[in-house]
Amino acid sequence: MAIDKLPPGLGSTTPLANNAKYKASTTTGAQPDGSTAAIRQDEVTLTPQAKRLSQMQQSLATTPAPDNSARLDALKKAINEGSYQVESERLAANISRFEQDLEGL
Repeated sequence: MAIDKLPPGLGSTTPLANNAKYKASTTTGAQPDGSTAAIRQDEVTLTPQAKRLSQMQQSLATTPAPDNSARLDALKKAINEGSYQVESERLAANISRFEQDLEGL
């Protein structure tokens, strides 16, 4: 869905350079009476966590996905045969480690 009637100066976007502080440029926009007025500047500051998340996202985007098709096929077969066993202690340890990793972000 497109937005047809944006206020002057809001129709284009500028990417954040190097995930650093970014200030939008001030532009002038036409007013209904024909005069022009300056549009105020907006400022965005990214937190260290946001910068780290962006770095992780870029790293994941460039890392090739592992081929787990054989492992997946073996899991599917075990589930279908009813022989798959859940190791509850291992599962609980993995969940706990995952939660600790999330807290560290």
